[in-house]
Amino acid sequence: MRLRPELVLAALLAACSHPSAPAPATSGATPAPTSTPLPLHITSNGASGQYTTLSEMKHERIIYTLRANSFVADTAAGQTVTGSGSFDQPHITFVDRSGARTVADAPKAVLTSADKSVLMTGGVHARSQDGNVLSCDRLRYDGTTERIHGDGNVVMTTPAGLTLVGDEIDGDARLADVRVYRR
Repeated sequence: MRLRPELVLAALLAACSHPSAPAPATSGATPAPTSTPLPLHITSNGASGQYTTLSEMKHERIIYTLRANSFVADTAAGQTVTGSGSFDQPHITFVDRSGARTVADAPKAVLTSADKSVLMTGGVHARSQDGNVLSCDRLRYDGTTERIHGDGNVVMTTPAGLTLVGDEIDGDARLADVRVYRR
């Protein structure tokens, strides 16, 4: 039986963001044993035309779907369990609360399970379904706030032809309510 790597990664990252509670005490004098999470290291390389796909959810709705050629994922065991995954050639579709989508591509991305964040690097190109186009060196999506922050050579173009140029951008995942500024 062969497990699909993206299912293993999804289970791994889900387990990292929801550590199990300690087992309840039994009525006997000896407390029940508790499990200690172990650190894990997982790698996956898709064959020709195959991708690793992962969707992240928040409050029972998808906030992004990530597709990549390959990934490396790690967990660290301790008081709280954390996990992260590095992805090559990620293609990410961010979905805001209204269901609007923005698609972003970059050479590299790192996903962190604790806050559902994604850091895309190496030159990011994004396009919203409304036609807004963004390019920047790095783009961070914060899964807690569902907002983006980009920096380095920021250029944003709207369908109306407005071009904003700056060092940094902050805004919503839809690229409709953004602020571009110089440092």
